Amino acid sequence: MSRIPRVDLPSTGRIITATLVAVVVGVIILVVAVLPAEYGIDPLGTGKALGLMELSRATAKPAGGDDAGFAIAPVLEPSPTGDAPVVRNTFVSQPNRYKTDSHAITLAPGEGMEIKYNMKRGAGLVYSWISDAPLSFEFHGEPDKKPEGRGGTDYYESYENEKKGADHSHGTFLAPSTGIHGWFWENKSDKEVKLTLVSSGYYDFIIENRHEKSTTLQPMDPVIVPREAK
Repeated sequence: MSRIPRVDLPSTGRIITATLVAVVVGVIILVVAVLPAEYGIDPLGTGKALGLMELSRATAKPAGGDDAGFAIAPVLEPSPTGDAPVVRNTFVSQPNRYKTDSHAITLAPGEGMEIKYNMKRGAGLVYSWISDAPLSFEFHGEPDKKPEGRGGTDYYESYENEKKGADHSHGTFLAPSTGIHGWFWENKSDKEVKLTLVSSGYYDFIIENRHEKSTTLQPMDPVIVPREAK
């Protein structure tokens, strides 16, 4: 007959000691890492020494420093009476009607330029641009309200940076901050490149930076022709 080996269970004292050690380690991790990284609380100065305070600043506020949220995140609410369900959060309301804009541009070899739209936080932009040869470009924004310590600088936020070059881009953009948002294109080839940009959206004015000169352009109001009912 085989005998079942005897297993010695830990004593009550060992269990209490292990529990106290776990609690102490948890408190140390909380004070040293979690509080500085998540909440910006740094009683021991370890968060600053380890660079964890920057994490709290990055996650505490949305881009642009505006706490008012916006999002298109549909939520389906079934009807209690069996009628059509209601879908919430399907659009971001705007105070004014949309504007339109179009540009036909020829970039000389080695030339770069910018087109940017002045937009409020949460404003939308539908755009398409194409070129007859690849252009390197960066889609970026310059918020009116800079992060703490960056006021008066050339601070900007990058949305898309295509250094290898592309000949088109199409999309829908929601401005993460109030400021100017748009593209910098550069023709790195030895031939002229033609670029066409078309956009519609909620912007107040347009800034063109070219040949070391900044020009403010006014967008076009959409022409609405009512269709007669039959």
